[in-house]
Amino acid sequence: MKLHADCIPCIVYVRYNELENIVKAEKSVEYLGYVLREFSNYILSGETNVTRIATNLFRLVKRLTGLEDPYRDFKHRANIDGLKVYKEVRRLLNTIANNRERLELAVKASLLGNALDLGVAGYTPPSLSELVEALHSLDVRGLENIDILERVYSKTVLYLLDNAGEAALDRLLAEELRRRGAVVVGVVKTGSFQNDVTVYEVEELELNESFSKIIETGTDASSIFLDEISQELRNHLEKTDIIIAKGMAHFEYLTDIKDIIGKPILYMLRAKCRPIARELGVQVGDFITHLYVPKRD
Repeated sequence: MKLHADCIPCIVYVRYNELENIVKAEKSVEYLGYVLREFSNYILSGETNVTRIATNLFRLVKRLTGLEDPYRDFKHRANIDGLKVYKEVRRLLNTIANNRERLELAVKASLLGNALDLGVAGYTPPSLSELVEALHSLDVRGLENIDILERVYSKTVLYLLDNAGEAALDRLLAEELRRRGAVVVGVVKTGSFQNDVTVYEVEELELNESFSKIIETGTDASSIFLDEISQELRNHLEKTDIIIAKGMAHFEYLTDIKDIIGKPILYMLRAKCRPIARELGVQVGDFITHLYVPKRD
């Protein structure tokens, strides 16, 4: 997805907010100057993919502050809350016999988890109690797109995870797909990008109990940048039958290279900003599944 004018103040504000929380005021002004200069250079260089720019600017914040994971404490708290919701929704799922109802509830829980995001200016994540209360009445745009998940027996699903905390709720959908006979491979980041789940949170979230396998991206990029990812992930991209891509960053990147990958991609996210909402034809705040199916010769 290309950089929109709206993206510029959003990215700057998120980087500013990080610096304000990490360093003293006089340093935050200096460091923000470096961020603005580098941001300007990216725009003038012709780089237009919004999440590539966001990734490189977050890397700059990490270099300037000397912190490899500025969101570590937040992610730990989000994981604790996410696991509480996971256990509650799992008990509810186990009371449902209808397969379609189970799938829809697991998808809704996973989408609700995407509301736990600190990477968008002007967006305030809901509380734990608000998430649980919203589950039953959640309206999902494009819910019919999950039909592709009805036919996963003996297939491999590559599940691109997004935020910490949210990943606890992705366990519900992974378990449901494995119950239907799928092999579900979860993908986490090797290094930190904002509050996204990394290899260091896998044990805390007990992801190995719900996914067939967990692999790393080999990078700290916001998405699976093809020029940075590990050979292991490349191999899985070639062999997988379906990709589930959680969150806005994966949508922002994969929409540019979807034809290169050539696999069905089910995007699952909440449209938290106007550029994403415009791209998807929905309102800001909507929960949506969006399906890409490659053309066959």
